[in-house]
Amino acid sequence: MKITSKLIPLLLLLGCHAGKTLKKDCAEKTRDDSMCLAIYEPVCGCNQKTYGNECEARAYGITVFTKGECPDKE
Repeated sequence: MKITSKLIPLLLLLGCHAGKTLKKDCAEKTRDDSMCLAIYEPVCGCNQKTYGNECEARAYGITVFTKGECPDKE
């Protein structure tokens, strides 16, 4: 029982820290001078913005994304 009572708060603390780390890695910047093809293959960046393709997302500094458009915020 003592181990469980110490383990749960530790896991919660680590979980909170992991979420903060992800947001730091998702830093959008001003678009660089990369040349990207105008092929629409949308990706959803970790900042919840849809980019036309992977190249465009990377040009804005987004390295974590999923294929497809971002879900609409309601």
